Amino acid sequence: MTITLRFMNVTDRYGRDTIRYDISHTDIQKKKRRKVISTGVKVHTKDIDKRSWRVKSTSSNQKELNVALDECKKKISTALTKFETKQFTYLQVVSFLKGEVDYGSVDKYIETVIKDSRTTQTYNDYRSILKAFKKHLNYEPKRQVTFQEYASYELLDKFKRQAINNGLANTTINSYFGKIRAVLNDAFDKGYIYDKFTLNRNLRLPARPSKRIETITSEEFEEAISKANDIYEVQALALYLLMFGLRGMYNSDIVALKDAEVKQDDFDTKNPYLNLFNDGHIYIIHRRVKTKNRSNDDLIIRVDDMIPFLIQITKILFLETHKGQRILSAQELALFDYDLNDLTLHKQVWGRYQKKLTKILGYNFKTARKTYNTLATELEISETIRRILLGHSSVGVNERHYTNRRTIRISEKVQQAHTEILEDFQFRELSMMLYKKMINFLSDKDKKRVTKLLSRVSNA
Repeated sequence: MTITLRFMNVTDRYGRDTIRYDISHTDIQKKKRRKVISTGVKVHTKDIDKRSWRVKSTSSNQKELNVALDECKKKISTALTKFETKQFTYLQVVSFLKGEVDYGSVDKYIETVIKDSRTTQTYNDYRSILKAFKKHLNYEPKRQVTFQEYASYELLDKFKRQAINNGLANTTINSYFGKIRAVLNDAFDKGYIYDKFTLNRNLRLPARPSKRIETITSEEFEEAISKANDIYEVQALALYLLMFGLRGMYNSDIVALKDAEVKQDDFDTKNPYLNLFNDGHIYIIHRRVKTKNRSNDDLIIRVDDMIPFLIQITKILFLETHKGQRILSAQELALFDYDLNDLTLHKQVWGRYQKKLTKILGYNFKTARKTYNTLATELEISETIRRILLGHSSVGVNERHYTNRRTIRISEKVQQAHTEILEDFQFRELSMMLYKKMINFLSDKDKKRVTKLLSRVSNA
């Protein structure tokens, strides 16, 4: 690669020409590249000594222009040095001389390219992994990590050993490596680093023996209701019951209900499969947050009267504990209305309830989904129906390529299975027990509102 200073050979109205960087490079495929970039320095050509690229004393701005040209020469030297030592690619040299962001560090790359091209959640994930990398290697938080360091087998191996010593699970460390690889290969694909990154198989850790899958029984939940003695514990149990009743949703799915489509007798009548749902019931069409960008089908969840009642009374309790925060939805079948990308707020909302739930029930929110799936298994519901209930994609070649999951009979079995699971868990009975506990924390005015809501619950 060669980089020289040249004139543009185009003068402005004052007779000045712009000095440019002239980059010439032949890559390993013998392809010649040429790029011309303005330095921003304008000068009369007669005032320049082209052998040294210095401004002569004939220019009234000699001192200022020579300082600017010295800076240009310094940038050329830096660019060539970094290119020759493989710290810069051709594209990085171009970006550097243009005065754009220097992507020589992973920190800058994540804060610019990744931040602008990925979702907020992915950006935050990659930034958190970089922080973890620094933490376990005892780097200062403000220290910039180079791409060479991020891809170094020696450092990644040290990072792994330190993470193990600090108590991180094997699956967590493997997940970190996967995201480190994603960042490095994103930079490779965009031409900012030279080599495609391949994770050395020796770095990956074996999965630890599976932990016992934690699930709860309706008796345990009933006992938790009886022990609840403050409004936050009652709210935590209500959130858990909602997650179970909506086919094992996660907390992000409960928040995303604000974006779900609600239908009642307005499905496409020309489509026999969809027309099946024009049966007088309310349905929520929901795409799970975790798999919304994958090939998973939307969940079509039948909502019987107890779910809206539970959402509304829980919302009333949240009005007591979260006054002025504006996080609640005005929609009847949605509880929250805030941006899931606001991770700080999301953690603030759910962090307290996770602790309360663990204290009162002995389990976390994720066990609602595990419990739902376990009950489906105990009821001998087929794997295909269970996967549809939980919003999982098809598994195996046969189901993926030869099974049509959108048929009337399959859908009927899905809705029937969901009803059986709720009945087996005594969802309605537990909801009413929880309601009787919840009203203790309501004002007289809210008790009247809830009484009206309760009257809408059939066979209560």
